[in-house]
Amino acid sequence: MHKFRVAIVIIFLAAVQSVAGQPTTIGKTADKYLTTLEKQGRFSGSILIAKGDKVLLRKGYGQADYEQGIANKPETIFRIGSITKMFTAFSILQLEERGLLSVNDPASKHVPEIPEAWKTITIHQLLNHTSGVPDFIDAPAHAKYSDPLRVEASLKQFANKPLMNPPGEKLRYSNSGYILLGRIVEKVSGKKYEQYIAENVLRPAGMTNTAYDHRKPLLKGRAHGYLFDGEYLINAPSEDMEGPHSAGALHSTIDDLYRFDRALKSGKLFRKDILTKAWTPHVHWNAPPPFNIDADYGYGWMIGKKFNHNYVGHGGWVGGFVSDFVRFPDDDVVIILLSNIEAVSYMNVSRDLAAIVFGEKYELPPTYKIVHPSAEVLQRYEGKYAAGPLEVKVALEEDGRLSAFGTGQRFPFVMIASSDTEFFFNEIESRIKFVLDDSGKSASCVVRLQGQEYVLRRVNE
Repeated sequence: MHKFRVAIVIIFLAAVQSVAGQPTTIGKTADKYLTTLEKQGRFSGSILIAKGDKVLLRKGYGQADYEQGIANKPETIFRIGSITKMFTAFSILQLEERGLLSVNDPASKHVPEIPEAWKTITIHQLLNHTSGVPDFIDAPAHAKYSDPLRVEASLKQFANKPLMNPPGEKLRYSNSGYILLGRIVEKVSGKKYEQYIAENVLRPAGMTNTAYDHRKPLLKGRAHGYLFDGEYLINAPSEDMEGPHSAGALHSTIDDLYRFDRALKSGKLFRKDILTKAWTPHVHWNAPPPFNIDADYGYGWMIGKKFNHNYVGHGGWVGGFVSDFVRFPDDDVVIILLSNIEAVSYMNVSRDLAAIVFGEKYELPPTYKIVHPSAEVLQRYEGKYAAGPLEVKVALEEDGRLSAFGTGQRFPFVMIASSDTEFFFNEIESRIKFVLDDSGKSASCVVRLQGQEYVLRRVNE
């Protein structure tokens, strides 16, 4: 009898353990990590971490409005960018389940205005970014948001543009492809995209604070988006979400996305075969620095492993906002990150939070001293540095600050000096140390990026 009681106690203690320790320990550790970033001015947003029905951390950090001093809260509303693609993909799979389309259909079956040279593109290829569709969202017609046929008009304006690759050949991440999927949802369902997902996905999941993000009317509790400009924050341009549309137009909260996680777990929102199709790897995605994505892609979902734990999820990046929604189905764990500062470094934040959950190694974000070297010191670093496919162009800007434009970046990042030879960035977890030759000129630099070090030599241009 005594042994039986001991066994019951052991089973009970095991049941209250989380993935890598007590839930309160995980929450406190993650909060310490995020608070460190917040104090450095390098994180602003809301975070939710949960295992099953147990919430381990649910908290806001930084400011929803830095000019008015309004703090981020768990209830704060953020634009979620490309996380929208998950909902678009599920909408397509719902319509297939109802017999209204097949993922093997040519997209032109439902949108006949597709240029003749693109007619072999299938819905399947649009879903996994292998269609080769060029960026028809750059067409002037796409900016005419009041035109219900703007996608068709944009396609006509791009009729003479070749595909970026033969359909099915390779993954080229395409917002245009997902906008075309949204148009297929509209044509097949007979409803506007935002109406369809509200009625068929969002409301059934209990996501009452998730919707298509319109600039009008004003929305109480919505965060403002920001960008780093070196040491400082600036307002991000307020992009009209009619632009990204079904590729990135939604806003949400951490609580709503947790409801979505629970709805997926319960199986009440979608049948198992829909989830299986969405989470089946179709193509591999290996993105270069600074993103360093190494994962498979299904239908609107990335699929891979973190710390040897299987995950499915998607990130988002849109005008002053970055987001990440990562589920670990085998562990019944979800990590939800919504931020109103646009920065690549938040991919590291999501990774480190996973490390905390699973008891893996991570580093507390370092605190850097900031100095302001003279113009003469900064001038010696201008130039191009390279090692294999990795290149960095360092330039002295008109305002007297150095910027670095590296492989895979969309725009230059302002360099912040911590000494006369060492620099860091707020946008990305990276450091650069310049190595001088005997004459005092910069001969090379050591770049630390995503935990790896690269030695780049100066290139004569």
